[in-house]
Amino acid sequence: MAAGDAFSRHGRRRGARPFARLKTFAHLVWRSLAVRSGRLEIALAAIIVGAAIVSALTSLYLDISIKMSQELRAFGPNLIISARDGAEGDGAEGDGGAQPRGVAEALLREAIAAVPADRRVGGSPYLYGLVRLDLGSAVLAGVDLAALRAISPYWQVEGAWITADFDDRNAMVGRRLAQSMELAPGSAVTITGGNGEQARVTVKGIMDTGENEDSQIVVNLALAQRLLGLPGRADFAMVSVAAQGPQADAITAALAERFPALAARPIRKVSENDGQILDRIEGLMALVAAIILVITTLSVNATLTAMITERTPQIGLQKALGASNRDIVGQILAETAVTCLAAVAIGLLLGFGLAQLLGQAVFGAWVTFRPVVVPLTLGVSLLAALIAAALPVRGAVNVVPARVLRGE
Repeated sequence: MAAGDAFSRHGRRRGARPFARLKTFAHLVWRSLAVRSGRLEIALAAIIVGAAIVSALTSLYLDISIKMSQELRAFGPNLIISARDGAEGDGAEGDGGAQPRGVAEALLREAIAAVPADRRVGGSPYLYGLVRLDLGSAVLAGVDLAALRAISPYWQVEGAWITADFDDRNAMVGRRLAQSMELAPGSAVTITGGNGEQARVTVKGIMDTGENEDSQIVVNLALAQRLLGLPGRADFAMVSVAAQGPQADAITAALAERFPALAARPIRKVSENDGQILDRIEGLMALVAAIILVITTLSVNATLTAMITERTPQIGLQKALGASNRDIVGQILAETAVTCLAAVAIGLLLGFGLAQLLGQAVFGAWVTFRPVVVPLTLGVSLLAALIAAALPVRGAVNVVPARVLRGE
């Protein structure tokens, strides 16, 4: 029984030894951080700044495709939907069974509605034709007037936009056409179609677009169909979609599958410009984040090197008392990790706030919180801190106890 008690006590002592070592290790780490709080604050501040900028730029990076696409929609539509070459049977036939010009308006509107609502900025069928005005001929464009401003917000308009799609009493005139026809907001003009149909409209706004629209007169689609003798028809549809790359390709593919009589294709010039701008901005953000991480690493490295230099006598004494290089390295890395965790926690909060400020300043919108930012920022910051600790750790390992104790 006595032997059993002795064995039991011995087992308890062996079981308690790892706990005692861990407790001592934690105490040494805590004391080291507390005693050197002055220098520690420098390392803490450097990692906070690095973590804040990395988390802010990462949050913006994850949102930038959507937000930048929305901003770039100010440059006009980027998707065109038209009849597929050789396709027939869109649901409308003319006299004698001949296929009329263009595409059924209803089919184009259905295709526009099929674009996901969270990606669709706006869209409208278009119908063009040559008409006669009071002082000469002009190109007439029939559109969905309610959607026109959404897909062409960059137009400069003198007067006012037409906001109701059913408005067939007002028109918008391009700047060059208005000058040649001596038209101004409030002017009345008679439009005569090729079939003899006429309509008297009031110029509500003068458009300055820098494009072909400057020589056109824009009216309600139904009115254009009547004047051109093409009821229920349109030439094509233009859609402004807030999507880039694979997302835009997926939308185009879905439309092609659902509407085999239609062809959906991006407007290459607009899409390519969107992609180039996004690539440059994303590259700039990555470069800024990399520079900040390098500066953070150098700052932490300098601080830890100074701390290790101050602790050389303590490290020598620890080694003289039996501490191994592994123990010393573990202690330094633990101190670095604790400092990094505390700094990242603060940096994430500051970074999220910074992301909101940047989002409002650049996009006029709030940046969505994404959980993936937390482990990503923590991993990058911890890696930078551990790289910064490499040289100081090597210096600690090279401390010779005998020389330290002799005061060398």
